[in-house]
Order: sequence, then C-alpha cells, then structure tokens
Amino acid sequence: MTMRRACGRAGAIALAAGAVFAAATVPASAQQRRSLIVQSTTSVRDSGVLDKLITPQFRRRFPQYDLKFVAVGTGQAITNARAGQGDVLIGHSPAAERQFVRDGFSYERIGRTVMWNDFVIVGPANDPAGVLRRARTDGVGALEAIAAAGAAGRANFVSRGDKSGTNSKELEIWGLGRVARNAANEPAAGAGNPAWYHKAGLGMADTLRLTQQCPFPGGGCYTITDRGTLQQLTHNRAITRLRPVMDDQAARARGGGNLMLNVYNVYAVNPRKFPSVNLQGALAFLDFMTSPSFQSALARFPSSKRPGFFPAAVPKVVLSRRPAARTVSAGTRVTFRGTIASAVPGADPLTGLSVRLARLPTPVTPVVVGRARVDSRGRFTVRARVNRSGTLFLTTPRFRNLSPSSLRLARFTVRGSGTARSTGRTVRSLVAAR
Repeated sequence: MTMRRACGRAGAIALAAGAVFAAATVPASAQQRRSLIVQSTTSVRDSGVLDKLITPQFRRRFPQYDLKFVAVGTGQAITNARAGQGDVLIGHSPAAERQFVRDGFSYERIGRTVMWNDFVIVGPANDPAGVLRRARTDGVGALEAIAAAGAAGRANFVSRGDKSGTNSKELEIWGLGRVARNAANEPAAGAGNPAWYHKAGLGMADTLRLTQQCPFPGGGCYTITDRGTLQQLTHNRAITRLRPVMDDQAARARGGGNLMLNVYNVYAVNPRKFPSVNLQGALAFLDFMTSPSFQSALARFPSSKRPGFFPAAVPKVVLSRRPAARTVSAGTRVTFRGTIASAVPGADPLTGLSVRLARLPTPVTPVVVGRARVDSRGRFTVRARVNRSGTLFLTTPRFRNLSPSSLRLARFTVRGSGTARSTGRTVRSLVAAR
C-alpha cells in the first residue's frame, strides 16, 4: 500500500480523530519553563513537520515546556534515549524500537503510532541503471539494477550508513536480493564495499543533497528516502535533479506490497531508568502528537493533495449501515455496522477492540448506550435504543499502539415521551462535533 493509493483515504482517517486534547492553562510567565528533550529521526525535521507543525503548535499549547529537538538517525536517537539523554523518542525502525521497549526504556508497554508514509528510491533523470524500465514497482529489483549498473561503472548508490530507520530499511531490501552481501547486509566486494557503494553517515536531507551532487566516478547516483522529506526538499527547490525511479511497490514483488512502508511511533522514556525524565512533559507531547488537531494538520501538510505523511494515531472507521431517520420515537432501536482498522496498511486486525456508542445530550456528560467488539475481520455491529435527543458518537479506548478515538455519527431528535435509560460507564473524553 503506497502514499498514492492512500491519498483518497486521508479524509476518512482524519474523521476518526482521537483522544481529547487539553491545552495548558498556566501562563509561561507564571512558572519556570521545564526542558523537554525529544530524540527523533531526522525526517521529522527535514520534512518540515518540526518547524511548521510541531514546534509552533506544541509551544502554543504547552508554553510551560522548553522544547528541545535532537534530530539524528533513529539508531542514534535510540542510543541517546537509552543513555538518559531525552524524555521522548520518535522512531521509524520497528525492530530497534521493539528492543527499546523490551529492555524497559519505554514508560508505556507499547509505543503510540503517529503517522506513516513510504520509502522511494530516487535517481537522476537519465536513470542509467534503467530502474524505471526494469523495476519501477519492485524495491529489491531496483537495488539489483543499481548494483549491476554500478559494477559496470555507470551508477553509484549513496547510503545513509548511519543505522537510521531509512538505513535499516535499505539493508532489509538488500537482504532480499541476489547481490553479494556482508554480515551487515551491505553490498560486499572482497573485504569491503564495492566502489559504487558510498556510506554518507548523514541525515536524510544531506544524503539527498550529496546524491544530487554525485561527486563520484561514473556519476548516476541513487539513494533511498522517505517520501515526506523528498517532497519538502523538492517543494523548496533544494532538490531539483533527482526523481523517484521506484515507488508504488507491487504486492507481487519480493517483500510484498508493504515492504516500503514507513511507520513513525513515539515513546515516553521510562523514569524508572532515569529519574530525571520529564514524564509529565513527555506524556503531554505524546498526547499532542496523537491529538485531533495535530493529526488533522498532518493530513494537510504540505498540502491535502500531496501530504508528506498520513495520520495514523487512531483507527479508521468505515460505516456500511446507519439509520436513515434522524427524528424517531422514544425507544427506537438504532443500528450502526461497519469495519474498523488501523490506518497503517497491512497492520494486524483490531480483533477484540471495544466499540462504544455514546450519547451527548448537552450539557449532560456523555453516556454509553451500546457496546460491541470487533471481530477477526475488523467488523462490528453496535445497537442501542434511543430514548433521549442527543448526538451519538462511536468511541474506542486506547488499544495496542492506537490512541482513543471518537467519531460523530448523527444527532437524533426523540419525539414523544419515554423513560430515559443510560447504560454503561461515563465516557471521560469525547471529541466535540466538528
């Protein structure tokens, strides 16, 4: 599943916005600003998301924190967080992140998913390796074509070479191919790397700039990048001579259709490891990154037609049945049926997720009027009897890596008398109707 196919789904993802987000109420001038250090992958900065979205929005809502963002490769970000040099970690290297959690460095038992995009392979317009012709929808085949052209002296490959999430994905792709490799899955020639393979040791933006400059014998430089960073650098004209030669990974290609998927998760560093961790600030940052306002802004950045990332903090709901009438008699039974899944393509089904139907009769606190569970195919059916006028919402609690969500369904007007019946627990948080 790629960014192009998902563009049409951005609206549905944005509608399933998650947990309520409360802005800070204490002015920064009335208290000491406390440092909040975020160790993060460089693509969050290089894509423009940091400067254009995160920094202004977070500082406006939480002026009591002095946000300090350290942009390095995910491998280095994890190393820094494991050394107690941060309060928050943002990563996109699944295996390394799972180890971070297993080793007890995450305050929560699982990270919170924030967004996703995909990886693409870029090269010069003349494409001397013939990737567009031979492997436009095959990441493994694209690297094999570049390796063959490199061996013939017609192409070069620039690797991040920094244990970042992008570098990890590159090595995973090499590992699926037929190019000779060393123990690290890098292309090998004798005791080292072949002359056409160059480890930059740089962040994503600088690696793209080096690839464009291509100061290597034979020319024809290629690299792998996340689409968000590429779009930002092409938008601001920093990159003008590179183009995607491989994207839209095919389902039948080696590694499957989700090989090039790129998912970003956020973690609060565990204060049991480092008592100095600013846990309150870290959890505020996690809530901010998964909040409806940030997720909605993310879906439109840098534009709604070509977003650099897709929001993925909450489940995506598709309704297949809803009541046609909005004015009903007291005691009328209403049914909502549909499917619910992670916004991330290829994610595990949300089997067992609790789905609740809640009524919002202003100004009374919303109450749960119906419940259901998601089955193994992502389906749910939730029913309730309507006895009072109000707006119905479909809500879900936090589940695995996904944040709580609330989706406005419809406002019902009840005519006639009827005994009000409220079932279930009080819903603590609902997103206001938009």
